[in-house]
Formats: sequence, C-alpha cells, structure tokens
Amino acid sequence: MRVVKTIARAVGEAFHDRLLQHMQRSGLMLPAATNDAVPTRAQLSKYSVNRPGWEAVRQSLYDYQVYAAAGQTQLGFFTTPSGSGGKTLTDTNMTLSAQLPKNQEFLIQSIEVFFSPTTPTVAAQMPAAFGAQAIAQIVNDSYIVGRSGNLTLVIGSKPYLQEAPLGRFPQKAHFHLDAALSDVTTAGAALQSRIAFAYWTGRPYLLSPAELLLPENQNFSVTLNWPEGVQAITNPARIGVILDGILYRRSQ
Repeated sequence: MRVVKTIARAVGEAFHDRLLQHMQRSGLMLPAATNDAVPTRAQLSKYSVNRPGWEAVRQSLYDYQVYAAAGQTQLGFFTTPSGSGGKTLTDTNMTLSAQLPKNQEFLIQSIEVFFSPTTPTVAAQMPAAFGAQAIAQIVNDSYIVGRSGNLTLVIGSKPYLQEAPLGRFPQKAHFHLDAALSDVTTAGAALQSRIAFAYWTGRPYLLSPAELLLPENQNFSVTLNWPEGVQAITNPARIGVILDGILYRRSQ
C-alpha cells in the first residue's frame, strides 16, 4: 500500500508541475517569483538597452480593420503599414507591407483574432443601453463571426497554418462584463434597460512547440476567409489579427 501511495504521489506531483508550466507559458498565470527578484548591479548588463549585437523584446504584430455590416468573403492583414492608407499606430504596427524591415526578426508564439462589435459606436447597441425594446445584437454579431470563416497564415509561398472557425483564436485580453439591473420602467412605456456582451473564449491558440520565425524581409500574409458566404452582422465592427511573440532586433 505504501508503494502505491508513493507512486500516486509522484505521478500527482509530476502532473502538477506540468500543469503549472503550461499555465505559465499560456499566460494564464505569472511565473513563480525567484530569489533574485531585485537584480544586483552586476546582473543589470543583461537588461541594458545599449549594448552590441541583438536584443529581444516581448511584442506583438497587430493589424485591425473594418468588418462591414454586409460581411465580406476575405480580409487581408499586415499589408498596409502605419502611415499609409489612413492607418495609424492604433490600427497596425507594421512599418513595411507584408514583411519586417532589415535587422528585425519575429518569433510567432500565438495567434489571436480580435473582434469588437458596433465600432464605431451605435448607442442603442452598446453593452449597456436604455431605450426601446430590442435584441442585444452585439451578442449575435460576436456569435456569427466566431462560428464561421477560416484563418490562413502564409510565409513565403507556403501555408503554415489553416484553421477554422475564427472562434478557435480567442483573445487573451477581452472586455468582461458583470452586471446587476434595477429597472422601474413600466410595461406600458415599452422601454428597457439592457446589459449584454459576449466573446469567444478558450485556451490561447499557441504554436508551441512549433513556433514560427519571420526573418527580415520575408514576405508573409494572414487572411480571414469566408468561402461559405458572407456573414452579415447588425452594424459595422472592428476585426484584427494579433501575432504574439518575441521581436528580435539590433540593439542601439
């Protein structure tokens, strides 16, 4: 009996360690604090931003655009850099079209599809609204987009990822809503207070253990495709693709 308990304890501890490692890699929990939480002066050189060679920084490549209310059959990302075509740093951090500049490389570790319904604002369809009785269409819009479509990542001339539906790529950071209502509207007034929001959730779409490296000046593309037909929603929305990972670049 003692041997069985020892084996069970060992298996349980191994499973616990693997689970903690997975949660830390997935961003579901912070890594455990180390004894060297405060670096010494001798250790500071590895954090310096002024040094020869290369540096690595935590960063994402992102690109956002309009999702038309009528829908579309395809949307392409990372092709229009910031400062072109009306795009700003709020829309994308690409500096070249479909490639990284010289002396930059990017390790893709995970992929997210960002979706924000009712953008720009339509007051009657915001998460919290008061007015005429109506359906919370932002919930349906999020459902329609997440249940459909597919994502294709191409590097060079070769697809490295093809996955469907778009709900497979949940956001790591999202708007969360908790609410309680107290409404004194009379039935005859035909008005209502409404609080509603929805988003697709699940484990982050991690590429580990097969992360992908984007070298300098390597062309790549990400497309969202709806071969099954356009997916109409109530109001225009904002949709984007986030490639999360590590940016490697020459130090200054």
